[in-house]
Amino acid sequence: MRQTRRFLLLLTMLLTATFGMSQTIIVKDSITNESIPFVSVYFGNDTGGYTDEKGMIAIPNEAAQMRLSHICYETKSISKITADSQTIILVPKSINLDEVAISAKVPKRIKTTAVGLMKAKTQTKHKGANGFEMALFIPYDSTWTESPYIHSILASLDYSTHYLVFTEIKNPIYATLRFDLRLPDAKTNAPKDESIIGGGIILPSGQKLGKDDICLTRPIPFPQTGVFVVVEWITTAQVSESCNLVPSLNMTLDEVENRTWNKKTFRGMDWMQEQNEPAYQNEEAQVFYKGRTPSAKLGLKISK
Repeated sequence: MRQTRRFLLLLTMLLTATFGMSQTIIVKDSITNESIPFVSVYFGNDTGGYTDEKGMIAIPNEAAQMRLSHICYETKSISKITADSQTIILVPKSINLDEVAISAKVPKRIKTTAVGLMKAKTQTKHKGANGFEMALFIPYDSTWTESPYIHSILASLDYSTHYLVFTEIKNPIYATLRFDLRLPDAKTNAPKDESIIGGGIILPSGQKLGKDDICLTRPIPFPQTGVFVVVEWITTAQVSESCNLVPSLNMTLDEVENRTWNKKTFRGMDWMQEQNEPAYQNEEAQVFYKGRTPSAKLGLKISK
């Protein structure tokens, strides 16, 4: 009788371990068959993660479905994960960039100037989170006699490990950052889900932003529709969406017109304007921010 009980207990433990295990998948390009790093994978129930540098990610066994998205690929949803789903193929987007002329032409004048909010006073900061994106819209200046060229993306980052003034992050997780440029959607005014610089520029987690900022591979004319500067926080660590990541993005409160947007991918949420963020609506936040909404300190280096 004791042996039977022991056998049943052992069998139960084995079954529990088996069903509790995660399944590893690899995501590949449908044309090149190469693995795709940093694909956002949403598991549902406010959880998700990113594929690593080899295009691989462990899927929780309890995840009944998932949605895969990447700025350069068509979004793909899988309703049921099976053993046959170990390799998932994504199709590259067919993007029409007629609105933006990508040119290898080098401007005659190489003197550059900054546009955006880099010179604004830093009054608070926004900690990043896995699957979190923040964007600043920079309008086209009607006084420009000709379209300037965009050379670099600018960002005011804080690599300290403090969440608030007196709160230290004991085990900081340093995020990989994806910087991108996107056009505004004509209907919603939010950033489009299309990159105008080939999918953005990756800043690895072990590398800090240098004095040269994030240089484009070649200058592009400033879109007359205006352009969004986008930063996305990425980590392959198994963390929740609410976990604070380093670096944080410096913010200012001095802007009368707030042109900052954010997106929480792993909460299944689309782009929202920063002033509509529920976190700023309660009385305590209103007192702390004095009725103002933080604006992202992002920008561009341009030449005319």
